[in-house]
Amino acid sequence: MELSGPWLSIAGWTVGLDVPDSRVRELLLRSLSGFVTGPPRAGVRCSRLRVVAPSAVRPEPPTRELPRPWREQDGSLRLEGEDYAARIDADGLRGEVSGTGRFPVEVVLRVMLAAELARRGGLLVHGVALVLGETAALFTGHSGAGKSTLGGLWMDAGETVLSDELVAVWPDAVEGSWRASGTPWNLGFPREARLRAVGTLAWDSGSRWERQRAGDVGRVLVHNALLSEASSVGRAALLASAGRLLSEVEPVRLVFARDASAATVVREALGVSGHG
Repeated sequence: MELSGPWLSIAGWTVGLDVPDSRVRELLLRSLSGFVTGPPRAGVRCSRLRVVAPSAVRPEPPTRELPRPWREQDGSLRLEGEDYAARIDADGLRGEVSGTGRFPVEVVLRVMLAAELARRGGLLVHGVALVLGETAALFTGHSGAGKSTLGGLWMDAGETVLSDELVAVWPDAVEGSWRASGTPWNLGFPREARLRAVGTLAWDSGSRWERQRAGDVGRVLVHNALLSEASSVGRAALLASAGRLLSEVEPVRLVFARDASAATVVREALGVSGHG
């Protein structure tokens, strides 16, 4: 299949896009620019997503629901949105989306990435990932929990955010640890780090890093992870990945103030791990 481009590399996953509409292709190049890469070498596992024009253009809705992919009898994933539809092969290597503009393409990319991570035993999580050196911490929670505020405080302190929207995490069998990676959406960078901690957030007048029970973190984590498929199989896979993550990575709670003390506390916690 000839591709009009671009090729992307996200969390170790390579996907090529075939986008005939030059206007949409240019919009995607701008929004995904940090993750654009060259064509893969022969023999490298990679996926392809083809964009086709819909038979009838549906108006863009004022609000959108979260995607709920389902599995067909042939193993393929299906996705129906308010103004788009998509099919992804069972092995995740081929996908096709019918829709207008860049939004349908990016939705299907997120679903394909979540499915790819699920194959590795990983997750795609709504959260913010902070990195210090080669070590990262992931914090998740509902809207208003403080994820973006924390990310801003971390960057104000001169440090790096992996991602503030969707964070990819997966177990690395070679290293015997978990990896975290940025993704292209909202604020994200094409970088990986070893995942040192996963936790929740709370506000207070002072900042502190606390150990937390795995179950308490788990309840928030599974609520903020993207389902690779809306089925009992998909939910079971998500729960299994979350359980393994919380048994192998430190569960924490960051209680923080809206000042420089938040970055100081995180830096101290990650610094102990990074240099200990």
